[in-house]
Amino acid sequence: MTNTNTSSMTALTDWTLIHINGPDSANFLQNLLTNHILNLSIGSEHLSGFCSPKGRLLASFWVSHPSKECYDLWVSKDISAALVKKLLMYRLRSKVDISLLDSSMLIFGEMSNVAFSSSLNKICHLPAVDYDGVTYYRRLSALPNEYIDTTMGSNKWSILEVQSGIPRITANTLDLFVPQMINFESIGGVDFKKGCYPGQEIVARSQYLGNIKRRLKIGMIDLSKADLINIIPGTEIYSDHDPEQACGVVVLSSLDSIKQRYHLQLEVKLSELESNLYFMQEDGKISGFIQIEEPPYPLLTI
Repeated sequence: MTNTNTSSMTALTDWTLIHINGPDSANFLQNLLTNHILNLSIGSEHLSGFCSPKGRLLASFWVSHPSKECYDLWVSKDISAALVKKLLMYRLRSKVDISLLDSSMLIFGEMSNVAFSSSLNKICHLPAVDYDGVTYYRRLSALPNEYIDTTMGSNKWSILEVQSGIPRITANTLDLFVPQMINFESIGGVDFKKGCYPGQEIVARSQYLGNIKRRLKIGMIDLSKADLINIIPGTEIYSDHDPEQACGVVVLSSLDSIKQRYHLQLEVKLSELESNLYFMQEDGKISGFIQIEEPPYPLLTI
């Protein structure tokens, strides 16, 4: 593996943080989220989600546990206000405070080829990602918004997020996916042994009946062989097998302007993977074909 000494930090203006504080915070989240909050030790973090009663993800986030009565949800900024509103609806008499990150603070992403030290307050460590022969360690932090140049390393961070195969729900993909449709159970975002939460019955049934017909894949489209189009989360995917109906959707995307290609997370029908997949342009022409790869982890089997 290439030994490249690289470390950088960038402001992630599309992320924010939701604080959950109070003596009932652990039980409150345990009853709402897809993962087992009571098993999360202080100073650690894990992936989790919040579903609708129909079992579709209304949000995904990293949960960190900096102190005894405090949990932080690291989440897409464009869905954060709606998520806070939902959580407040469930609060009832629970002794918890729910608030968004102070406006004087920003979320920053740091990446390095050297492992970071143990977690500190307002730090969330993410899984390492192998890309172009280098292992990149990643972590999130909440810092004053004047802390660093907001453009530094931003493109590399988003490419690594896509390549990780770990999805992040945004406003354009809210309420579209049962967790298994984007491999959420296979990356530790769902605990099938915990108690009930909104949508739990549907999520469990999808797993145990084995009727998952859609999955998250990694994609790439070479812009030297395709017209430049704006590919964002929620952009629909088509196949030459059935060009009249979308067979998938973009979950996350990152444009590599130097190598002239898009890195993509795609949720797609498994039955269409043997067909040529593409995006439809406004003039009705196809964008060029998408190269499909497997995500860098095995799927969970029960």
